[in-house]
Amino acid sequence: MTAGLVGACLALTVPAPAATLAYVTEQGADSVAVVDIDSWRIVAQVKVGGKPAGVAVAPGGQRIFVSNPGSATVSAIEAGGHVVAEVPAGQGPLGVATDRDGKLVFVADWYNDAVHVLDAETLKELRVLHVGRSPSGMTVSPDNQRLYVANRESDTLSVVDLTSWDTVATIPVGKAPFGVTWDDNGPRLWVANVQSSDVSVVDPLTLKEIRRLKVRDFPYAVAVTRDGARAFVTNQHDDSVSVIDGKTYEQLAVLKVGDYPEGVLIAPDQRHALVSCWMDDELVSIDVATLKIDRMLPLLSGPRAFGQFIAP
Repeated sequence: MTAGLVGACLALTVPAPAATLAYVTEQGADSVAVVDIDSWRIVAQVKVGGKPAGVAVAPGGQRIFVSNPGSATVSAIEAGGHVVAEVPAGQGPLGVATDRDGKLVFVADWYNDAVHVLDAETLKELRVLHVGRSPSGMTVSPDNQRLYVANRESDTLSVVDLTSWDTVATIPVGKAPFGVTWDDNGPRLWVANVQSSDVSVVDPLTLKEIRRLKVRDFPYAVAVTRDGARAFVTNQHDDSVSVIDGKTYEQLAVLKVGDYPEGVLIAPDQRHALVSCWMDDELVSIDVATLKIDRMLPLLSGPRAFGQFIAP
């Protein structure tokens, strides 16, 4: 598999070297918006493959990987917005993640019930992991030992040992899990269960679900503050974000945002939760302390930002 030069980047301005950049997949426009979240403006629009959805910014932020379900490919983008390559990735690439060293890329293949493992530098496929049905969101443990995969049509979480490449556990969760987030506090895994409208909290040490929390309709993703104090859950069919107390597991608030919120992430400064609204074509910022919407940014058609869309 050879990586070819593809794509184009329209730079609107040149971001400052210290700018914190978000890479938001715009599914309806076959593009990625590069957003300077400090100045709250779009600094580039990057053309990628068909119908981009998933995104993973590698540690350090120097390379970004985007899944394109419409063209069954993965695009690699350099920091700031230049596409360096696009390669085939199964039949239905959706979720994307990197390991903690930024050396491996994991691509969830929705139609083949598999995860493709790519070399992050060359984009050569190294192996294929067989998991549950319709894998979607993924995350890697901080010690780089395990990969966690949400299997939407199996109602499970697959746990893959990254030293032996074996599936060491299959954990039952709610109905149709989609997004999965690692939380150092516990540690814990937060899993958004789309069709049961709840969130599973999983202990990655015992490999068991320890809590099941009701939220609103069709939760898709979860973001947790660094201290574990607050979790933000996007409820796609309720056009809202549920805010959960990370210590008591009580619901603190339900915030109305734009239509069909999906991707959500806490900004590096821990002061804002950023939410992409798929059908409302905007990026929304929520003040983590006050739980008020403080900024909105219009984007092109269908922003999803499913995954790690800001440098971790």
